[in-house]
Amino acid sequence: MCHGENGKGYAAIHTPNFTDAQWQAKHTTSQLISAVEHGVKGKGRMPAFKGQLSKAQIESLVKCVVRGFAKKH
Repeated sequence: MCHGENGKGYAAIHTPNFTDAQWQAKHTTSQLISAVEHGVKGKGRMPAFKGQLSKAQIESLVKCVVRGFAKKH
């Protein structure tokens, strides 16, 4: 919902564009897992999902959804 079905996010609510190669390159998988687990404060606040999703589910979410929007070369 927050990042859109196309993964491009919404500027109005400050969610990142997962299709942006530069954004993908700036964020390690560990950073992304931590963001999903613990949430992100500030612009585009993201809720924490630790306790709602298992570690395996969070890792799959990052691999399949966040990294899945990365443009393939």
